Amino acid sequence: MSNAIAEKPESKRKKTAQNRSKHEAALIHAAAVLFRKQGYAATGTAEILKRSGAPRGSLYYYFPEGKEAIGAAALEAASKVATRTFRELAGSAESPADFVQAYAALLSQWMEKSGFTDGCPVATTVLETVPTSDIITPVAKASFGHWQQAITDMLLSHDWPRARVRATATLILSAFEGALISARVERSSRPILDAADELSILLKV
Repeated sequence: MSNAIAEKPESKRKKTAQNRSKHEAALIHAAAVLFRKQGYAATGTAEILKRSGAPRGSLYYYFPEGKEAIGAAALEAASKVATRTFRELAGSAESPADFVQAYAALLSQWMEKSGFTDGCPVATTVLETVPTSDIITPVAKASFGHWQQAITDMLLSHDWPRARVRATATLILSAFEGALISARVERSSRPILDAADELSILLKV
């Protein structure tokens, strides 16, 4: 008896669920890449669907609220990757200055590899949708909160003065967000490396 004939209904349902998960993940990844490279407003749902390779109609199956819903999902997914990166770098950094230098090196490699066509995976969507989108705004707020907390924890682990922790974490985030924009405009990693060098001086005080 062939495997197809012998396959139980439970096995077929499991495979269907796996396919759904695969298609949903592909849609989120495609949206995240497109939003990062060309912005939220310039990206249409048809383009997301085409890049993902998911079946026609699957976008609204998984995201019935439409583009805002997939925007929120893409932003959340990208934010989780960034948060994990922050925590991994923090775990191996010998000092706050070492952390910013390691992060700058990572950002520089990433931007150079993309030919300076990429940007912050969250900022491009946030700038075009927050605070007007009720779906994306809370996700954006949570994302920056996770980043802030990861950097705050890093600073505290190196005995940074508690009274200055919040402001210092904000400074680090803001400096790199601005440096990413400058790097894209100048098509150079120099703004990122310059920001890290100045932050390193401040973090050694």
